[in-house]
Amino acid sequence: MASQVINGKAFEWAVGVALSENGLILASSPSAKHNKLCFEQIPSRKQSLFIKNAQLAIVHILNKESVSSGYFKFLSDDHGEEGDVRDIVVTTSNREFGISCKTNHHAYKHSRLSDKIDFVKKWGLNEQGCSSKYIVQVRKIFGQLRDIKTSSNGTTLWRNLHNVPANYYWPILDAFEAKVQRTQSPEMCKNFVRYLIGSHDFYKVTSTPSRVEISGFNIGGSLKISAIKLPDTIVAIRNRNGSQYAKTISFNAGWEFNFRIHNASSKVEPSLKFDITATSLPPKLYQHHIEH
Repeated sequence: MASQVINGKAFEWAVGVALSENGLILASSPSAKHNKLCFEQIPSRKQSLFIKNAQLAIVHILNKESVSSGYFKFLSDDHGEEGDVRDIVVTTSNREFGISCKTNHHAYKHSRLSDKIDFVKKWGLNEQGCSSKYIVQVRKIFGQLRDIKTSSNGTTLWRNLHNVPANYYWPILDAFEAKVQRTQSPEMCKNFVRYLIGSHDFYKVTSTPSRVEISGFNIGGSLKISAIKLPDTIVAIRNRNGSQYAKTISFNAGWEFNFRIHNASSKVEPSLKFDITATSLPPKLYQHHIEH
């Protein structure tokens, strides 16, 4: 079975094929060659599905944006680290817009936390970065994990540790919540959502086995669909218990995100990873689903 990464790149290529078939010209790049190779690796049935969904989505988007000619290019993954989640950028005579391509999953970010990562600065929330209070809090926990890894030469597994949620997940989540609350300001809230959804206006195209889903994130007002507002207040931060070790952050203006924390590897590492999903989006967000 093709990995999620190969599927994602293959779908990017399928969207590029649809753009080419609808009058746009591909600008050559290393990313284009790689995406084409990924497309060639997946089964023919999945190729057909991706081509079908890409064609449906692109015809709809180009019609919305009144575009019949121009250029497009595939962006490298490096752009994502800088807050640009667009996989493809379409350039016309007087403007550009982006497309983010997804395959049957709805995660927004997979950000990592550790005592070596200043998440406030890295995520662009606030120039001052994390306080010493937060660093001291999390260093105790991540320091324990680092000692465990070192003393076992990296062989200890998470499943062998005692009460991982109470000893590691929840203390880190609580420190994260406290730091977010202390850093809160109108500008920080805007920056937070920009980090989570992307710093440029774009259409998100998600391919599923039975339909293609199109969402339009028009925060800067450059797309020809309804504009949406960024938040300026955190309304609440809640625990999500049960099998999910997570914090749900509710902003005003209709934004809400769930931050589920987990260990990214079976072996103990001095870091943890978020799986971040949107649990609520603004009512004015453009959404269109095409069944087939």
